[in-house]
Amino acid sequence: SIALISLVDADRQWFKSRLGVDLAETPRDVAFCAHAILEPGAVMVVEDARQDARFSDNPLVRNAPHAQFYAGAPIVTNDGFALGTVCVIDRQPRQLSPDQRKSLKALADLVGTLMEHEKLSQEAAERNSAQAREQADIVSAMVNNALDLKSFVDTQYTYRAVNKAYSDYWQRDRKDIEGKTLTELLGKASFETLVKPYMDRAFAGETVHFETPFTFPGKGERHMEVSYLPALSRQGHILGVVVRAHDIQQRVEREKKLRETVAMLEHKTLEQERFIHIVSHDLREPINTINNFVSLLSGDNEPGLSSSGKRFLGFVAAGGERMKTLLDDLLEFLRLERHAVDKRSIDLAHLVAEVRDDLSASLASTGGRVEFGHLPMAYGDPSLLRIALQNLVSNGLKFRTEGIAPVVMISASIEADQLKIAIRDNGIGMADDQTDRIFEMFQRLHTRAAYAGTGLGLSITRRIAELHDGRITVTSAPAKGSCFTLALPVPSRNTEEKDGHEFL
Repeated sequence: SIALISLVDADRQWFKSRLGVDLAETPRDVAFCAHAILEPGAVMVVEDARQDARFSDNPLVRNAPHAQFYAGAPIVTNDGFALGTVCVIDRQPRQLSPDQRKSLKALADLVGTLMEHEKLSQEAAERNSAQAREQADIVSAMVNNALDLKSFVDTQYTYRAVNKAYSDYWQRDRKDIEGKTLTELLGKASFETLVKPYMDRAFAGETVHFETPFTFPGKGERHMEVSYLPALSRQGHILGVVVRAHDIQQRVEREKKLRETVAMLEHKTLEQERFIHIVSHDLREPINTINNFVSLLSGDNEPGLSSSGKRFLGFVAAGGERMKTLLDDLLEFLRLERHAVDKRSIDLAHLVAEVRDDLSASLASTGGRVEFGHLPMAYGDPSLLRIALQNLVSNGLKFRTEGIAPVVMISASIEADQLKIAIRDNGIGMADDQTDRIFEMFQRLHTRAAYAGTGLGLSITRRIAELHDGRITVTSAPAKGSCFTLALPVPSRNTEEKDGHEFL
């Protein structure tokens, strides 16, 4: 949030340039930069000043601007004297990557170079040397130490200076480029059609930006983002153009891959819609027909059937009901992908009470109960979370220990940035090696004869957790019950304000 070009003298540091702070100077004894210039060749980084013995009691840390992070690269003259630093400051702890350190060092070197050039320019002005002033302006207009390709082209379309990246891409030494015309390097056709129209606009004083593919001897074909920046003399005359070329090949490739992925997803969505239609209509119709006729046979015609026929009819009826349940669960799982998640603040206790009411028949038949106390507010899609909780509570009632009434206890707590909802039962439990696979589709740990179900309930629950950017886990032991934990993100205050809901 703060950036400074700081110069340090015997008693103070003062800011040649500043951003994000109103101070013009500070005493030297509280200046971070006074420490940074002690090692002219290194970038000093203080990731958290509050934890650093040198600065924890510093008034710039304890009071405005409340600096916590500092990184400063010394500005060093040609004779090795550190004048000050180019530094960045933030009000929260941070870290710098190696590339960021290099970039900060490069900026400090640039400031030092610009100061040296300014000094040379002033000396040239004293000698009334127009040539020296022009050379200083040209060098000041171009940053040599940069990852982007940079060059300076004069009004005769001749290279006057190029940086290392430019020479690397062209696989030539600078001396083999500087002094040559653009036509000599690029070729007449490329210069006339690709470069000259844009450069002429820059010579007229316009800043020009464009993108183009180009083949370089040192890099092959690359997509480049090119800028032409008019360079003016002190008197306002056009000296030439600073050319900046940024390699965006990786971005272009990512965008292409993204377009291909979107197209593939659109195709898969159409296929999924077709499959859902088949499941909803083409498969459900014959199953309903089977179930309807089985119901008729089980009514008026069953007395005339033999004992074997009645038993076989029972198999058909059970199979038809299982297939109907399986289709219903499969459709519910597939439709989750099309469900627009409508997140809002939810009274979790009220939602759990609704789930308990939904399962009143199961509670009555098993003699079970659902227990819960005070629950915090939740944030998510009420209809989806109701399905997830119903699946988890239903499992707790289903996989009960013989002779023991099932009890499902629901609690919740907020830990860091997550709301963790725990659903604990006193059922049969499971071994550790089984907990990893129970969330997979159609996975069953028991036979249908022992426990009914399709093996999709926990898959649906896991997908609902993923749609909320959350996750579900389980801990269990045989004969000791299971505890499923549904972890959901706690929204930030900005999210609440945007959605128009309040999370308490």
